[in-house]
Amino acid sequence: MIEGLNVRCNVGPAQILRSPLIELVFRRSAVVSRAKVAIPDPEGQVRARLAIGQPVALRFGYRGEANYWQEWQGTIEDIGQPGADAEDADAIVVQAVGREKALVTTTVKESFYREPADAVARRLLAATGLPVGNVDVPGDVLPHQVFSGVSVARAVKQLSATLERSFGHDMSRHAVWLGASGLTWSAADEPGPAYGISTCETLIAHEPPQTPDGVGVVVSVLQPGLTHSRLVHITDTRRGLDFTARALAVIHTLKDGGNSTTVTYGKDQGWC
Repeated sequence: MIEGLNVRCNVGPAQILRSPLIELVFRRSAVVSRAKVAIPDPEGQVRARLAIGQPVALRFGYRGEANYWQEWQGTIEDIGQPGADAEDADAIVVQAVGREKALVTTTVKESFYREPADAVARRLLAATGLPVGNVDVPGDVLPHQVFSGVSVARAVKQLSATLERSFGHDMSRHAVWLGASGLTWSAADEPGPAYGISTCETLIAHEPPQTPDGVGVVVSVLQPGLTHSRLVHITDTRRGLDFTARALAVIHTLKDGGNSTTVTYGKDQGWC
């Protein structure tokens, strides 16, 4: 039984009890998740306590539904303020990046000789200090692979290019993300049951793909636990559609006018 939405938000040392906007973004095409939090601050007291790099924690979900919770952690990347004539001019806007930031800030300088590619991949991901989960890449033995002070994300891209050029593997659908089991590098989905989005239940709006290689966008009531790479089952009776797709991007929006989850699905271009 869904009893209502509970939201907890901590930005730096401040516990945010009211926010006109919280946005949380997950994209399969990007290794880092992002959050935006608007904080009413007419006296400037919150801004005075915040600094770049401080922790941000978001937790929201439906009371009474253990599987409908989102727990996200990151750090402050930017602190902005709307213009003086803006409707929310007395607020500050905090932009934050997820824990996956370690993929782009951690550098590796290593040389591997006759090592299996999957073992090298795990070694690279482990360098971030984050837990390593499913690494589903070919195990071809690499004659010699050198990483010269590049970020972990760049090193993974480099390894992917080697597997394509030297061994003929198609790595275009592989992506890297921080899943429930840890850092994942795979062409598959994030494990878990499909989330349902249905007419007369959770569906708000739907724009299906216009071409076979296009993408569709569906807007649902808030689905807190959903992230990219999870499966969604969409039932749109008005259009006669009933299918399951991978979420390529997920945007959770919590705002005064109503809460929603926007899901992009369709042609998977991998990560960039």
